Amino acid sequence: MLPVTTPPVPPKPRRPLIGIAVACFLAGLVVSGFFIYLLVSNLPSVPTRLGDSPVRLERAGLTVFASQPALSVTCKATDESGADIPLRKPDRSEQYALETKTFYVVAHSVDKVPPQSVQVRCPDSDVAFYVGQRHTMGTFMIPALGAVGSFGLFLVIGVVLIVLDRRQTRR
Repeated sequence: MLPVTTPPVPPKPRRPLIGIAVACFLAGLVVSGFFIYLLVSNLPSVPTRLGDSPVRLERAGLTVFASQPALSVTCKATDESGADIPLRKPDRSEQYALETKTFYVVAHSVDKVPPQSVQVRCPDSDVAFYVGQRHTMGTFMIPALGAVGSFGLFLVIGVVLIVLDRRQTRR
């Protein structure tokens, strides 16, 4: 009697587009995670209350805050060498709610002040003044848009690859 042979099983079709699509999804998560890390690291920290000693800036930029809205306050700032740091009032009302306090922006440095110790003097009043880093809209918007955009881009690429793979397997 002749041995019974089974017909060879055809190999499973390779689907590299699905693998590339999964890699795109993962790359989108990684790149978005990087932008989210940038966003979180740029969140404002609680500013330092003004006193007689200089305040150390860890990043470029200087903002003077008040504990309540102060309409006509002129603060003076000097850098480590004693040179004046030009300050200007914000163009619009700005405030930051951090922890349990709300801080109202009184002035921003005109130019980017490099990280250093600065001395800020504000007129004596019943208002408490604070000094912190300068935060602009771009500080928050660039990482936020980068996170959403990169995830969206890799998501669209992954979906297109899955659709192309499905079309190939139907043929």
